[in-house]
Amino acid sequence: MYIGTIGYGGPAILALMTRVIVHEKAWLTEEEFMNALSLSQILPGATGVSLWGYIGHKLRKPWGGIFAPFSFVLPAMIAITVLAWAYFTFGDLKFVHSIFMGLGALVVALLINATLIMGKSIFPRMDRSSYKGIIIAVLSFSGITFLHWNVVYIILISGVFGILFFYFSGEFEQEKMPGHLKVEIDIPKAGRQQNYLPLLLLVCVLAAVFWFITGTWTIFTTFLKIGALAFGGGFTAIPLIQHVVVDGMHWLDLTAFRDGIALGQITPGPVFITATFIGFKVKGILGALIATIGIFTPSLAAIILVGNAHAKIKDMKIVKVTIKGFLTGFIGLLLAVVYQFGVHSLVSWQTWAVFAISAVYLIGWKKDAIWLILGTVCVSLLLF
Repeated sequence: MYIGTIGYGGPAILALMTRVIVHEKAWLTEEEFMNALSLSQILPGATGVSLWGYIGHKLRKPWGGIFAPFSFVLPAMIAITVLAWAYFTFGDLKFVHSIFMGLGALVVALLINATLIMGKSIFPRMDRSSYKGIIIAVLSFSGITFLHWNVVYIILISGVFGILFFYFSGEFEQEKMPGHLKVEIDIPKAGRQQNYLPLLLLVCVLAAVFWFITGTWTIFTTFLKIGALAFGGGFTAIPLIQHVVVDGMHWLDLTAFRDGIALGQITPGPVFITATFIGFKVKGILGALIATIGIFTPSLAAIILVGNAHAKIKDMKIVKVTIKGFLTGFIGLLLAVVYQFGVHSLVSWQTWAVFAISAVYLIGWKKDAIWLILGTVCVSLLLF
């Protein structure tokens, strides 16, 4: 809970986790931590939540795998729920509108920065592989923006192109695995079934509750699907949420969604916490809780199931090239969100000024966003 309360921004959270988990608590060695991190980055969902799920499961399986990530997310969930209540209660006030005019321009800069960071991490240098990646990103951008393809199909097509473009490129070494090797899935053995039975019972009870309470099952399954398809960290969930929740379900409009992303940056913890904001809009505090559970469930399920197989899975060539295709497709999807938000938010010289300053601060100076957000709030009250 301590890290979830003071951790702002992905790199800062990971650095804080390394210091506390490896050096202060000595729960993992540095090698174990890096292996867990590398596995978390190729699994769907929030990287930080997957990482805490792995650590908790290793120390206090299976309940540790549930309560460790829950403690990490709880401070952000409480904070964004309070902010969502304030936003939907007082959002029509002039000074609140002024603040979000500036924050909207800031969100465009944040998304551009996130896209550049993702692009540099996937393609650290410009070569033939990079040009192939550009093709996938352009196809993804065009598919969602102009052809209005289903975002799930775009992600799957990106994975297929990843295999076609990168598997035979020589970029990744072929995995050295004996022919008889089987991937070990951490399904409980007979001697440990009693440890997992209460956990399975809890899942069944929650599923029954969501099913019988009107509207909650839809919220849960919607964000469950989004969490299962978002690879590469929190910002990759944004185009998925927009496609499903804004364009498909119409639970909120583009302006409220943009403002929810901005509020998510004010709070500590993972970017996925924007789901809590949307859940509150749909069904109050109960909706916020269910949306949070839904979007983080795939992260926990995946890391608990394949945790023991991380050394084998993360080095498999087919996994590497497929994930690279997914992530490259997400670059195009993020650019599509940037385009839509830019058209919607950059509507005056004041918003362009906030955007330009934010872009220089984030991209040029590479500073943490929290101080920029606070500064933007103050400046927006003067400009708008």
